[in-house]
Amino acid sequence: MESPTPANADNVQRQLAIFDVVKRAPGKSLSEIKAMLSKAFAERGLTRQPGPWLDAVASDAAFGKTYIVDLPAAVAADSIETVPDPQLEAALRERRILRSESVTEGQESERVMQSGEDGPTNDEAAHPAWTSDASRRRRLALFAGALALALAAAAVTMARRRAQVAARS
Repeated sequence: MESPTPANADNVQRQLAIFDVVKRAPGKSLSEIKAMLSKAFAERGLTRQPGPWLDAVASDAAFGKTYIVDLPAAVAADSIETVPDPQLEAALRERRILRSESVTEGQESERVMQSGEDGPTNDEAAHPAWTSDASRRRRLALFAGALALALAAAAVTMARRRAQVAARS
């Protein structure tokens, strides 16, 4: 299972059309790219898209960037045709890795629930596995900084009060 949300077939076709146009867009004007997009959508039997959306997609293509219709559609389209943007290809690859890890963890949780194994202990519930030591250290450092700031503010307030008392006498 690649994605919990299945890709919309029209969005996959729309994404494939965008992939195709991005590959052919270098050196073309914005109006040429918009015409290429409209033609590619029509060839795939897709409805006409709103002007501002088409402008955004064409602008990205003019800079060699691939507009993402939606993530499930992009992942599905990438399995059919390689993404023309190497950075986007890397991002989708990471997405697939994260998704497979998430699916594996979800399947493990479901297996535990079905098997009737005991749930987490109170200590495990208080400190979930997803909170890393680094995360705890960052939170403690943030808390320590806030505490130091509060103590410094209290010290300044006390110094001002002493100065006011001394000025009165």
